[in-house]
Amino acid sequence: MNNAPAMNKKALMLLVNTYRHKGLIGLTSDLQTLEDKLTLIPSQHKSNTWLYNIKKFKAFTSDGITSDHTNLPFTLFNKNGNKKLPFYTFSSLPLFTCNGAFECAKFCYSLKAWRYPSAFFRQFMSFILMIERKDIIADAFQTIKTGADLRLYVDGDFSSVEDLQFWFDQLKTRPDIQSYGYSKSWNYFLEYKGDFPDNYRLNLSSGSRYTHLKPLMELLPCTRGEFIAVPSKVKQTSTNWKEYANEVRQSAKNQGYNKVFVCPSVCGSCTGKGHACGLMALKNVAIAIGIH
Repeated sequence: MNNAPAMNKKALMLLVNTYRHKGLIGLTSDLQTLEDKLTLIPSQHKSNTWLYNIKKFKAFTSDGITSDHTNLPFTLFNKNGNKKLPFYTFSSLPLFTCNGAFECAKFCYSLKAWRYPSAFFRQFMSFILMIERKDIIADAFQTIKTGADLRLYVDGDFSSVEDLQFWFDQLKTRPDIQSYGYSKSWNYFLEYKGDFPDNYRLNLSSGSRYTHLKPLMELLPCTRGEFIAVPSKVKQTSTNWKEYANEVRQSAKNQGYNKVFVCPSVCGSCTGKGHACGLMALKNVAIAIGIH
């Protein structure tokens, strides 16, 4: 993993659990220990290594989170983060925030991003700020450009009804922002007692432990519909879209879905009116993607 054998998934999870049980002081101590070990590895004395990112992150944790949104070690809201997500995004730690995760916890795709030090520490920073300093996130949210699209939780999920309330309060202050996301933590949506913002669209992510709540979730004003992963014998390539789409559509119909829209995997390219997952015009239409 980036020439740093000490930094595997187990080591990173231990860091998160140190923070959960010992707070910022315990976390900073563990980061110092890791820094001392990685300093002995010659390949770590370069930019964007584990050592480089640990030093950045340790400065953030050791100051007691006195930062404001202008001098954080990593970006809170990625703008045009990658070719698959051509709009603003926010992420937190997977698994640790995913109350509704079920089978997906065994093969969580978000953990693959932990190969990259900056990806892990960006998620970890957001996780800590949602606990320690939501005000910093709120300030950063106000800097998002007018009329932007925002995907809430590319990685991670709403971890409490309080977090849900926080995000809905932010979205109500910026009706110009169009936001959407996927969630398996359906219990929090049903526990929420406030009004749902008009500019948020929820996609019910398949694999939730709360599948028995789906009929109630479908009645919520923010729910667009389901986003499902279905088996596909055809793997999508740049030249076989029609074959792939037919396979995925039939696979979804075999599972009882009559109305199916096939996800092209590149967000923002799927319809002439924007990304399908944010369109109420596709309410109650299952958006399907193939898995192999």
